Amino acid sequence: MASIWDVDNTSAGLRGTQMADTARIETMAEGIHLLPGFGNVGVAITGDGVVMVDTGAIAASQALLDRLRQLTDQPVKYIIYTHGQADHAANAGAILAEAVRRGDHRPTIVAHSKVLDRMNRYAELHAHNAGINRLQFRIPPQLPSFPPNDRFVRPDLTYETSLKFLLGHLSFELYHEMGETDDITWVYIPECQAIFSGDLYISSCPNIGNPLKIQRYEVEWANALEHMASIKASVLGPGHGDVLRGEAVEDCLLTTARALRYLHAEVVRRLNLGQWQEQIVNEVKLPPELANHPALAPVYGCPTYVVQGIYRRYTGWWDGNPSHLAPSRTSDIAAEVTALVGSAALLNRAEALVSDNQPQLALHLLDFVVAGSSDLALKKKAMQLKSTSLQQLAAVETSFISHSILAIGAERLAQEAETVQNSN
Repeated sequence: MASIWDVDNTSAGLRGTQMADTARIETMAEGIHLLPGFGNVGVAITGDGVVMVDTGAIAASQALLDRLRQLTDQPVKYIIYTHGQADHAANAGAILAEAVRRGDHRPTIVAHSKVLDRMNRYAELHAHNAGINRLQFRIPPQLPSFPPNDRFVRPDLTYETSLKFLLGHLSFELYHEMGETDDITWVYIPECQAIFSGDLYISSCPNIGNPLKIQRYEVEWANALEHMASIKASVLGPGHGDVLRGEAVEDCLLTTARALRYLHAEVVRRLNLGQWQEQIVNEVKLPPELANHPALAPVYGCPTYVVQGIYRRYTGWWDGNPSHLAPSRTSDIAAEVTALVGSAALLNRAEALVSDNQPQLALHLLDFVVAGSSDLALKKKAMQLKSTSLQQLAAVETSFISHSILAIGAERLAQEAETVQNSN
């Protein structure tokens, strides 16, 4: 059955690139190519076999193999995982199966040792990952939303800090870094001055502070970008997006690093001043010269998410308000507010705020009515208005993740409102 890992026409714009042009091949240097898709795939043709960097999306397997065989008939000798996320490391089975059909030796899969930990964690929390992916990527309920454990072929060879090997006339230098994940490998091929960055460069704002997923690493990510920039490579194949060439390589890497360091320094400065989350998140912004750079376009993650992620990394879960240390249930608070103010008054004010183009503020009032009102007609109306408000916010949201959360929330509320109508 198809899933987001199989479908190539899922929302365009994800991570700064259109979802898979599964016929396209980008030549980076002689024998070095990028095969774009939902998770780009690198191909290095060495004369003594092929090294593949990442494995692409599951349903695009045949298109991936077709493009590979347009380039060369050499056997695949190595598969390098840049990290263990599903859009990069859940499709090795198709490449291994091709080797069996061709009578080739089994390719050796190489990765950082923490890829094993990630894949094991995915197996342990499969249902959870399926649920948050369904929300983040707006996957319909009839489709699977996360690959099963057997799609993640474990690496044969792991390393800790760096690894170098030769194949044919090319050498491959693998370096471990931390950024969006803790298991990242980036690959340098010195003979071609070519880098495969994995998700250390994704053609848009770094995905730190994802509201649905685990901690990311902003300082280490900046270190990695600066490390790659120091190589002075001529060409870079990103984990997502288009190839960088010439001066754009160093410019995009260092600009992204500067943005991460700026946000890190500003959050830390404010923490040391005793500021709390609400103030920091609302006040910390990138300066225009960074915010307007194409490499930092907020099409997947966004600067606000980066700030949230940095704050979360260095603090606990409490927001500084003693009332929130051990809060009452939301439904109990809502019942008290609606009993005191009246559901109709809250709903009327929310309608006025929506008309005044303040849907976010309206949402907070509508939440009281949705959670606390005993009047089913008003509750239904509040749910419908909340759905409309979420649609308004989604329509102008540039971050793919935020857009998905808002849009799917609107859809679910509209459906729930019909349930309230049926029970009235």
